[in-house]
Amino acid sequence: MKSTQALVLVFLALLFAWAGQIALGFFQVGKLEPILNEETNYTVPPVPSGLAQTGSRVFAAQGCLECHSLSVRGPTGSADIARGWGPRRTVPRDYLFREPAWIGSSRIGPDLSNIGIRLPDANELMMHIWNPRLKKASSTCPPHPWLFDLKVSGPIIEKEALPVPSKDWKQILPTYQAKALVAYLQSLHSDYSLPEAPLK
Repeated sequence: MKSTQALVLVFLALLFAWAGQIALGFFQVGKLEPILNEETNYTVPPVPSGLAQTGSRVFAAQGCLECHSLSVRGPTGSADIARGWGPRRTVPRDYLFREPAWIGSSRIGPDLSNIGIRLPDANELMMHIWNPRLKKASSTCPPHPWLFDLKVSGPIIEKEALPVPSKDWKQILPTYQAKALVAYLQSLHSDYSLPEAPLK
């Protein structure tokens, strides 16, 4: 009899945990919808391109979530906003078109939820992925040379080639994964107002 009661208690505990984590979250967030911006006739948050969605998988596969968060925390005037990581706090609606929604928890590096505005130049992002220490010698971010191809230069250097010296007449060209990662990083921005998180 006692084992039956224990089994019922375990079942109820699991049921309440499920209700708290899954069901409650669905009812709070699962019914959120994008907002139509009447000035631009586009929805906010914006829908990322297919290349950016592929880039989100590259972001996770390269372990970027181990060091970077994707969530500006706190109210207006918080440390995250004071650092310039975003113009407002991140809210659940910001993740509507991001599946899965990478949030991250570690902050060895800066938060990247607004990197598309802070660093909009695709070439700078590409250089950072190739070797972060070229621009900032103290960077703890590891280089990602496997996301690039070395090809012998022809008479004309390709437009996508990185502007760094290379050996043996070779040029450094981004792979599809590097381009997708940059597209994903450029899609990360929160420069739009939402009812629950207006821009000040």
